Amino acid sequence: MKKKVLIICAILLLILIIPIPAIQSKDGGTKRYEALTYKVVAWHRFYDDDKIFEKTSIYFFPESRLSLDELFEREMQKLEEP
Repeated sequence: MKKKVLIICAILLLILIIPIPAIQSKDGGTKRYEALTYKVVAWHRFYDDDKIFEKTSIYFFPESRLSLDELFEREMQKLEEP
């Protein structure tokens, strides 16, 4: 019985922490990898008509539930801060 509980707990832990590649966005090549508890985004996105934003960011829950557009707006706000 203890062995079954341990196996179930291990499987649940893996589901929470192993990221799964998501579909590549058509915004310039942004890639994202999602787990239940966090999201990794490899940004490659065009902005201001001629600039490219390239950065890899990790977002933990609850930010990980936001859309890419909302996360990109937050990244742009960070760039504008002195």
